[in-house]
Amino acid sequence: MKIKEVMIPDLTSVSADTPIKEVVKIMSQQRMVGLPVVDSDQNVIGIITESDITKASLPGYYKELQNPSFLPDFDQFSQQAKKIAHLPVRDFMTTTVYSVEEDTSRTEAANLLFRKQLRIVPVVRAGKLVGILTPSCLCKNAMEED
Repeated sequence: MKIKEVMIPDLTSVSADTPIKEVVKIMSQQRMVGLPVVDSDQNVIGIITESDITKASLPGYYKELQNPSFLPDFDQFSQQAKKIAHLPVRDFMTTTVYSVEEDTSRTEAANLLFRKQLRIVPVVRAGKLVGILTPSCLCKNAMEED
């Protein structure tokens, strides 16, 4: 079975000029952990995730969040989040993007997702976005398979 049969054919994406505030709104409405960033031809040029936005909202503190005894100051987080709200995605997106072609096997895609600990992977056809793949897509497919 190929990834095109497992992927979410949702083409929700953003441009590099999209303000962070709009990205957060889209991710919240669609319950997504990240979004592909595309150019005007639908070529994937980056990815923006909740982690990228959190890092930008807690500069210097992000690594401390891994420590269970660290409690971030929400007021400080809120102030910084407001400062970046109108800045473009390009300032925070990850430009090293792992993607899979739609004809990639489930095994190969699962290997990429789980070994790299990715939560969202763009699915492309000749470099153009055609869907997304998440670990839950693969799990759901594995559980439904006879």
